[in-house]
Amino acid sequence: MGQITIEIPQSVNRNYRLVSEESARKVLSKLEILLKEENKIEDDEILGLWADREESSEEIAHQLRKGWDRTEKNG
Repeated sequence: MGQITIEIPQSVNRNYRLVSEESARKVLSKLEILLKEENKIEDDEILGLWADREESSEEIAHQLRKGWDRTEKNG
């Protein structure tokens, strides 16, 4: 027997037992699909990180390049 722990943002405490291996495979497959969908990062989420910045796009690009140069030299 195996065991899976799932943490959710709700106040719930439930236990389930599956006796069929096929049912277990289906549940695991569906969980994997849900996790992939939930963990996708949308373009607007990424772009939102750079919104409302005082620096110009050139200044931000320069700072990013400077950081990359430092990691390449230390890597």
